[in-house]
Amino acid sequence: MAAGLAAAFAAGLAAALAAGFAAAFATGFAAGLAAALAAGLAAAFAAGFAAALAGALAAAFGAAAFFTAAGFAAALAAGFFAGAFAAGALVVVFAMRCPLRFA
Repeated sequence: MAAGLAAAFAAGLAAALAAGFAAAFATGFAAGLAAALAAGLAAAFAAGFAAALAGALAAAFGAAAFFTAAGFAAALAAGFFAGAFAAGALVVVFAMRCPLRFA
């Protein structure tokens, strides 16, 4: 009887450990994947808007329109909107990560 109890205990312990490990691994993997996706998305947004801003400034300087009031205003507006879009992208990424982080 003692041997049967010991065997049942060992089998139960092994099953519980395996289930716990599988659940922890799945949760960690999902969280890591979500974090990597969010970070990649934020980096892509930031790089895209930085490139757009640099292109707008280069076009303004290349046309020498930067030194006119309209060209300066256009470059300023492009910078402002690029910054606003980047900030919006960060807010979206944070909102995506929040429920996953505290789940």
